[in-house]
Amino acid sequence: MINFKKILPHIVAVLAFIACSFIYYSPILSDKILNQSDMSQFQGMNKSLEDYHQATGRHSEWTNSIFSGMPSYQINNAKNYNIVEYINYVFTLGGASHSAGIMFIMALGFYIFLVCMGVNPWMSIFAGLIYALGSYNIIITGVGHITKAWAMAMIAPILAGMILTLQKKYLKGVALFALALSMQLSFNHIQITYYTLITALVLGVSYLFVACRQKAFVDFSKAVGLLVVGAILAVLPYSSHLMINQKYVQHTMRGGSELTVKPQNSKQQSEVNDKGLDINYAYNWSYGIGETATILIPDFNGGGGSDVKRVQDGKISENRMQALQTTQPKNAQTANQVANSYLMSTYFGTQPFTAGPVYFGAIVIFLSLLGFIILENKWRWWLLVATLISIVLSWGSNFLIINEWLFYHLPLYNKFRTPSMALVIANVTLCIAAFMGLKTYFETDNKNKRTIALYISGGVVLLFTLLCAICPTAFNDFSTEKDAIFAEHLGEGFLTALIADRQAAFTHDAWRSFWFILLAFATLLLYNKGKLKNQTVVFCIIGFVAVCDLWAVDKRYVNNDFNYQTKYEATPLMNNAETALQNTLIAQKPDHYRVYNMAGNPFNEASTSYFFNSIGGYSAAKLQRYQDVIDFYLTNTAYRQQDLQDTNLLMANQFRQVLYSAKDMQGFPMPNMGVLNMLDTKYIIINPEVYVENTEACGAAWFVNNVKWVDNANEEILALDNFNPRSFAIINKEFKEQVKTLGQDSTATVTFSGKTADKYGNEIENLEKLTYKTKSRSPQVLCFSEIYYKDSWKCLLDGKEVPYMRANYLLRALYVPEGEHTIEFVCKSDTLTSGGIINLIGSVLLVALLAFALGYPFYQKRKISKQN
Repeated sequence: MINFKKILPHIVAVLAFIACSFIYYSPILSDKILNQSDMSQFQGMNKSLEDYHQATGRHSEWTNSIFSGMPSYQINNAKNYNIVEYINYVFTLGGASHSAGIMFIMALGFYIFLVCMGVNPWMSIFAGLIYALGSYNIIITGVGHITKAWAMAMIAPILAGMILTLQKKYLKGVALFALALSMQLSFNHIQITYYTLITALVLGVSYLFVACRQKAFVDFSKAVGLLVVGAILAVLPYSSHLMINQKYVQHTMRGGSELTVKPQNSKQQSEVNDKGLDINYAYNWSYGIGETATILIPDFNGGGGSDVKRVQDGKISENRMQALQTTQPKNAQTANQVANSYLMSTYFGTQPFTAGPVYFGAIVIFLSLLGFIILENKWRWWLLVATLISIVLSWGSNFLIINEWLFYHLPLYNKFRTPSMALVIANVTLCIAAFMGLKTYFETDNKNKRTIALYISGGVVLLFTLLCAICPTAFNDFSTEKDAIFAEHLGEGFLTALIADRQAAFTHDAWRSFWFILLAFATLLLYNKGKLKNQTVVFCIIGFVAVCDLWAVDKRYVNNDFNYQTKYEATPLMNNAETALQNTLIAQKPDHYRVYNMAGNPFNEASTSYFFNSIGGYSAAKLQRYQDVIDFYLTNTAYRQQDLQDTNLLMANQFRQVLYSAKDMQGFPMPNMGVLNMLDTKYIIINPEVYVENTEACGAAWFVNNVKWVDNANEEILALDNFNPRSFAIINKEFKEQVKTLGQDSTATVTFSGKTADKYGNEIENLEKLTYKTKSRSPQVLCFSEIYYKDSWKCLLDGKEVPYMRANYLLRALYVPEGEHTIEFVCKSDTLTSGGIINLIGSVLLVALLAFALGYPFYQKRKISKQN
């Protein structure tokens, strides 16, 4: 029989988490959505894939809308026959999964951890909310890092499953571990899984040390063996996705580049980086060493890159606003531009910019220090070591003495960027230390031990925050490298006022943290002295105050006034140039085309891809060879097209005329016309009002009579300099055996068909099959304006699969015999096909384990009851 008294706290917890989540994100109840920048980019990346799925019922493994075509594995997962995903849908609250669902799953995940560790459920409810309200968790939700947030929510349950298993609660532990890990993998944020692995290894080493001391190595080995089984069960439902991404990552920016030449005309030599990201790129967002104090004082290094609400309220901008109104700017022509660009930014740390600080809560830091003092060793040391690792990793380039070695030697570490993200480990471990410490504090009969721990932990954090409040310049100089911009354009007076604002905000938050800590300290002191005897009252006071603290800081960055929009407002709208271009496409009906949008940064936006097939886009996992071409020939301000003086070409091509007029402009990226042409870039958006046509675009496919054979990747990319793709193809010698005799036939023709019918018989773009019909009197090489990626595309010549080549560093090419032929490129991955069966079997096994883990205790009770 169900014990309702026992399950009541869990019901209350779920309801409380749902209620708080929807209260915080209350505008979604009025049919509004968060204005999430990354989700806006996702809209553009995913639009053609979603349209294709709606029209055909199929999931495409390829998208044509970004970067001239690329695999869609990291954008929209293909159907993988995984029934565990229905569990994900429930735990992320389905339709509210991008906002309220994130807070819910984070709070629930941490609640599950604490309840499994024997913490009072009522205390665990507050603890779950406190963890979920950590500022980083809210901020990443606000900007749209959805998969990261979901994956973070699983860290605590994964650790809980490990600990239960190591404590010989095998069935419950392995089931929880397998489910939580499987859910984290499904959320597809490998960097968070990597950090989870680091934390798990620290936990495992700690338990290994304890097992060796207690001579319980056999039990430890048994637990590890079961956890390995659980990990296998967690991986199986997503095996196809993991396998395909393991192949894909080798060809992306995360896999490194083959090149040893730099993208400048000087062709200086550089080190080969064929293993992962460039360290300067990967470590660009490194948390400052001093900036780490934001976990205790939110405005220690200012707030975010756009603190619109607080600046407009005047709470942290009084001095700078007054300076703008009363002082004469040093450079009046640029003063308004600088003011508009930087006025709303309150951040002055070492990162290029940030949406807001990583703030765990002043009370959490106080309680975690209490925990490190009062917890037993098997808890203290793994939590402390994991926390320190997290902080050191987050420093990135600011602590290269360790982090440079780790970047080049820690397995897979150079595949990831943004070191500041490593603080997600500390977010979990410090919250665990705080509330496991509070549990131990209540359970400790030794009053003297409690008193010492309380005074040490309280004294340290209270003294630090007090000194920050009364002597702010002793801990911060409130300056940044960007301050020279303010001095140059707005004058020294504005800079002085700006620094005064920074100091005032710092002092305010130092006092703020001091008073919150003092209130929690006083509450525990009263309990210790017997003035407050009810533990529930004590942790309710502390929990409520901690929630209020975090809630208020979070609302600085995700609030009802500035962060929501209607679904209509969230839908990208065409500007005048895009509208005119769309009308042209309707009228001309080109069989193939791509767009180059020069109105902004074409290689860091996906709004163009929402409407058109673009040579630009937005993705952190773009193909490395495509990035190489971008760096060399599309964004390189040192590159210049050599044939811009050709009057015949100028007269026939509007886009050449645009480039010619800008040829002497400093800092203007002059795109390589040969590269644009081979990518079939038919249309170029010059600005929001004007687009022009490129009459030299090569089309979907074209024959070449000659091949320029090269030895390596360096020669491949350098040969693209001012080349004419119609004259010859640049092909690596590794493909030479595919090409036999070559002839010349100026009458050779190729026709392209890239359409298919949707469910209603309407003609739409085919993302899974491209068909070409050729006719020639001699064998030739046929170049295609499609990106080469052999793991996604198979080539059929007259129905028979044949190998094809990589040409012009990026594209596909095929040796075509004389005569009439039909060539088909079919998008089909063998890995996804075979992996789908494994996914289904794995998800069935995992669900069976969960069902058994849930049902076995009831079976045992019933069996015992019958025996009695």
